[in-house]
Amino acid sequence: MKGTVAAHPAMEDELPLVHTSRCERFSGIAASNSLEPNDCAVFGESLVYLFYGRPAYRPSGHAAPGEGLPLCPVCFVFKPRTVSRMIRRLYPCDSGAVATERFAPEITSADLAALALEPQIESARRAVSLLFDRNAQYFVGKAVVGKTFASGTLERRFYELLLRPGPVDYDDRKSAIEVQVDHAISLTDQLLFVVLPSEFLEAPAIRNVILNVWNCDPVRYPTFHGDSPSAYYAVVRDHVAARLRDATRI
Repeated sequence: MKGTVAAHPAMEDELPLVHTSRCERFSGIAASNSLEPNDCAVFGESLVYLFYGRPAYRPSGHAAPGEGLPLCPVCFVFKPRTVSRMIRRLYPCDSGAVATERFAPEITSADLAALALEPQIESARRAVSLLFDRNAQYFVGKAVVGKTFASGTLERRFYELLLRPGPVDYDDRKSAIEVQVDHAISLTDQLLFVVLPSEFLEAPAIRNVILNVWNCDPVRYPTFHGDSPSAYYAVVRDHVAARLRDATRI
């Protein structure tokens, strides 16, 4: 997989890296002005996980109505050529979903090591061009039709996974390019914007951190009593898409 992507000559423009967390963690993040690595059982390291160009998420366990604001998403969108300069690992899809066999039969946990791409942001740009043609197609997970890869190869099986129709037991993680970083990520002067519930901006201290410490735009969304937190991931995705379209990135 690594060689095929690296050999692809075309590269789409660099998209932002995106980290999605839960609101219950936001106060601690605001206090430290950073995203801190957490222990990862798959790789046995402390890592920060981001996705290339779009929010990606794990809504299981947060779908019950009325679970409240703490489990709602907050999304950090970084400026290109900031966090992307120091990458530990880069995968064409969610590595955790590979490790837990969510992409079988096309891709299994035995493929995890071979799926890794060169840990450089150019790998993400080339993978988008190779598999999706354009950034806008990648954002919605729509792989380009008509690619040919040798039968039985990892590339062919991954491409078949991208094109597989019908119900699945996972979200959009099969087509979300994953970026791993093994150090704390400062939020000061590195963010384009942060998407979060409107309630947070009622707190002067939070507004001050976002506007004057992080120096970025807050993009707010309303929450409604009784909704399930996972319902807001689509709202967050729409806000990110709108901002990226305005900046002609997708």
